[in-house]
Amino acid sequence: MNEHRDLVDTLINRHSTPATCLTEPAPDDDTLRRILQAAESAPDHGGLHPWRFLVIDGPALDRLGEVFVEAMRKKEPEASDEVLDRERLRAQRAPMIIAAIAREEAGHAKIPEIEQLLSAGIAAHHVLLAAQASGFGAIWLTGLRVYDETVMASLGLAENERLIGLINIGTAKEGAPTKGKRRRKAPIDRWSG
Repeated sequence: MNEHRDLVDTLINRHSTPATCLTEPAPDDDTLRRILQAAESAPDHGGLHPWRFLVIDGPALDRLGEVFVEAMRKKEPEASDEVLDRERLRAQRAPMIIAAIAREEAGHAKIPEIEQLLSAGIAAHHVLLAAQASGFGAIWLTGLRVYDETVMASLGLAENERLIGLINIGTAKEGAPTKGKRRRKAPIDRWSG
């Protein structure tokens, strides 16, 4: 029973750590494997496993920064050096980024695409929770670069795949915020027929 209470407490206390407050070390390979394994418990109607993850760390973060710059140049050819530098640095804020990718099987006889997308989102959220439960800070970031065709192509996504988030992971710096915006109370609404 205490295990379940601990899980509920973990869910209630989950928070995002700003990417600028994440530093080395990132999870080692054994811890990373366990964090990614948490995705496997996501609801998955039909066992399609409609997700995958790409781990980006080390020198690959520099390359990701250049991908962000290339995407910005295509979107805004007149972008200033300052804007391009800011894009480049977005890939440098955390020591590890996990690209969460939804893999959808269009026209499936039993499992609509929305269920596949939701399953991928839950799998990504499990990764976020597992990172925090493993003692790391993490934040799921989206924004224009996540939905950008140039970024998705550079990451090697297939036609039936889409990037749904960039999970930034690292060790939370001393003094990093531990609470997000004020949370509302969960109302209990009952349907009476």
